[in-house]
Amino acid sequence: MDSDDLIFELGTLVDESAAPAPDTVDVTGSGTLRAAERRLRDFFLHSSAPAVTVTVGGRTAGVVTRRSLDAAGGTAAEPGAGERLEPLGDSTRYRLLVFACRPCDRTEHRMHYDLRDLPECAHGRMELQR
Repeated sequence: MDSDDLIFELGTLVDESAAPAPDTVDVTGSGTLRAAERRLRDFFLHSSAPAVTVTVGGRTAGVVTRRSLDAAGGTAAEPGAGERLEPLGDSTRYRLLVFACRPCDRTEHRMHYDLRDLPECAHGRMELQR
């Protein structure tokens, strides 16, 4: 990954509201956002500083705070992370919605209910099963 791409991806870790930080971590040569993130976590592990200015090849990418780094909690670049839409286990708050067509016994499953986008088959709109 080149410097411009790494600076762009580091934007996911930057705290836009943070004041400039006196400490600096140069992540040049990290190669990936994940490797740069590891360097930053290592910095915070060994420092009491609340924030750090991150540079790549002498260019400032921004200020990363402990909070912004923790809030990132991983990136979509991690294998298996997807869009962070995958449930991590059984939910106690959600249930799978089942829509059915009575004439043809066709069913469709949804995670959401939107009147503008109800499932349909050749017989028309499907009904929500209770």
